[in-house]
Amino acid sequence: MKLLLVIIALLGIWVHGAGAGESALTTTFQPLDGLGSGHIVITAVTCHDWYAHSGPATAVGLISAVNVPPTNNRKEATEDLNLASMCGVRFLASDLGDPQAPLELTMEVTRFAIPARVDHPKEYVIRACLECLRRCLPEKLRQTPVTVQAAEENRGWMGEIVREFNAHDRSRVFFNPRQ
Repeated sequence: MKLLLVIIALLGIWVHGAGAGESALTTTFQPLDGLGSGHIVITAVTCHDWYAHSGPATAVGLISAVNVPPTNNRKEATEDLNLASMCGVRFLASDLGDPQAPLELTMEVTRFAIPARVDHPKEYVIRACLECLRRCLPEKLRQTPVTVQAAEENRGWMGEIVREFNAHDRSRVFFNPRQ
């Protein structure tokens, strides 16, 4: 009887593990502080995606992942360079694995703030984040309008930038930080 209970328990663990997602490497885009260059650098970033097979467009969510690049000076270079994560910009996307889920893209910026060490205009940060979104959108979400969740004091100016983004041809660059 004890052997039967052990076998049932092991089968339960195996079945539970078989349903869990697998991790994989995924590429997203992030707006990085160019440090001494004075420009925002929009770059492809390889991420370890722990939920790669879970359904949502994970490259979209990883736009705001902390980015502390590898360095040859680990004592000094320890700060996050991702402007999206530093400033509180997050993107949420519908679960593409659920055929019943409506197609949605949300820019959640209720805690948006520019840290003192960042000297880029707030409009540039938002535009750069939206350009990152444009670059990593899966085909299914390519034409989905972005909605904004922002604090009252930011809703107006951010809403204007998002309206401009929603009207923009997403096959073309929305924001180039070097211009």
